[in-house]
Amino acid sequence: MVVGTNSVFGRNHPERGSSLHVVIDGVPLQSTAGASSEVELEAEVPTTRSGRRPRLALGTELQVSWGWRDKVRTRTYRVEDVVSTVSGHPSWRLVPLTPSAEGTRRAVPRHTVALPAVLVLADARWSGETVDLSVAGVRLAFPPVTRAQPGDLPEPGTSGELALLLDGERVAVPVSVVRASLLPDGTRDVRVFVTGDLDEQRVKLRDFVQAAAPAEARAEAPVAAEAPDQPTDQPKDDPVSAS
Repeated sequence: MVVGTNSVFGRNHPERGSSLHVVIDGVPLQSTAGASSEVELEAEVPTTRSGRRPRLALGTELQVSWGWRDKVRTRTYRVEDVVSTVSGHPSWRLVPLTPSAEGTRRAVPRHTVALPAVLVLADARWSGETVDLSVAGVRLAFPPVTRAQPGDLPEPGTSGELALLLDGERVAVPVSVVRASLLPDGTRDVRVFVTGDLDEQRVKLRDFVQAAAPAEARAEAPVAAEAPDQPTDQPKDDPVSAS
């Protein structure tokens, strides 16, 4: 256990109620800090987008990040126990393994690569290529237009499916459009967030990104089993098809 001599709330450990960021099996999740001290931290077990909570083995190591004075602090903890709190939600009891340090919330590796991509929404389909991608999100480039007309850009918040060609294999994941704009050369720049749980398709995306990203950018993320949310616990010319 690592114990500092001059513990400061926010700098050495998060304040109660502050937002925490953790990465589990390559997927970034958000938690909330409970009781916090230099020797122990309670953190609510986060939920996935489907409302389930990951289940970690005792002894699992987690990298936890939080904000302090417009900066990001990061510290490695070990899961010591799972406890019930007044809120009725399960929380991890975490023990620090390292001193806190200034860090970054980008614990998910991002890989810059151009791959064929097809974005399919309810009433439209766009064919282009990736600019960069991670297990959490993808930046896309679509052929340029002189001036954006209705339908040339997807609306932020729109949900659909993104199909990619990864190592010769079609991988399709559910996404939500975060931002869409025109670059100076007319290229349609679209950013999407990958939604849903860590299913087989998203695992393939994660494995591709982690294998392709530089070694120093890879996150050492724990593998979790997902438990029920209970109070206690193609042809050459068209390599990517959306169908």
